[in-house]
Amino acid sequence: MKQLDAVVVVLWKLAPLAVVVALTLLAVWLVRRWAERRATVRPGGTSFRRDALTMLIVTASAVPLIIALPVGPGLRNSLFTLFGIAITAVISLGSSTFASNAMAGFMLRLIRQFRVGDYIHVEERFGRVTELGLLHTEIQTEHSDLVTLPNLYMVTHPVRVVRPSGTFVSTTLSLGYDIDNRTVEKLLLEAARSVGLDRPFVRILELGDFSVTYEVAGKLTDTKRFLGARSALSRAVLDSLHGAGLEIVSPAFMNQRRIPLDRPVIPAQPAQEARPEPDGTAPDAEVFDKAERAQRAAKLEEELAKLTAEIAAMEKEARGTEGEEGERMEKAIETRKELAARLKRRIEKLAAEDEEP
Repeated sequence: MKQLDAVVVVLWKLAPLAVVVALTLLAVWLVRRWAERRATVRPGGTSFRRDALTMLIVTASAVPLIIALPVGPGLRNSLFTLFGIAITAVISLGSSTFASNAMAGFMLRLIRQFRVGDYIHVEERFGRVTELGLLHTEIQTEHSDLVTLPNLYMVTHPVRVVRPSGTFVSTTLSLGYDIDNRTVEKLLLEAARSVGLDRPFVRILELGDFSVTYEVAGKLTDTKRFLGARSALSRAVLDSLHGAGLEIVSPAFMNQRRIPLDRPVIPAQPAQEARPEPDGTAPDAEVFDKAERAQRAAKLEEELAKLTAEIAAMEKEARGTEGEEGERMEKAIETRKELAARLKRRIEKLAAEDEEP
């Protein structure tokens, strides 16, 4: 009987500790479940909140855990001191570890320099943002590969963001001094306009020993065509100069084959064959498929959040409204709920596409 009483006493002392551990595990499980549900609404957009909340829950649970331990006041105070020292050490010494990446993730979220779907350049890496996490940022490169960059790397290196309102696309080429620069400028401007670039301009970048280096550029308002527009501009430059009978070769060019001196180095044009107008969208849509879905999902989620807030406000206002005005508001609320349901289905469809191999 005494042994049973001793077991009961021990269990009673451990009960607060068990409750704290159980509540912590329950909170972490609820956060994970919430993240899974949010993933059906915004694919790739909940990892930051999930990781941040999990870290905060585990860290915060350490205090009640120490309080619930069946130890004396002296040892408990020592544990609190040790916990404070550990937190301080992690923050101060974790320059290239978990803590620094987490703090860098918070910094990126506060600055909001770029969002999901934006084109970014980080050192030699280029791609579209597909996910913003607590510890990392994921981008999809122009080869459709997914690259994970630590957030500490993102805040310690310059990040160049392609503005959604538009960016300038350019290409360079070298031509001989025997070609008049005014003729070159006219042809290059025509090439830029033919691919839909606004406000095109031509610059002379270098007067070399054997050739002149030109740059042609124009503003691309639809940044989703960024990748394809660069290729389309280079193709248009080739067509424009070759169509005018200009050779895109250096004066030092030497061909080992015997050809007539008056024969230009221009590929033969196919007879009666018109090249289809390039829109430049296909490469970007195929290469940045995950980034496209993530960006569309983010925009749909913003619309859904605004619509949900509007429905809540209308329902609150409709509680004290009766008669025809009340019926009108009820119909308006039902219409918005149907729209919200359609938005949810579209977002779930994007999430399902993202899960496909």
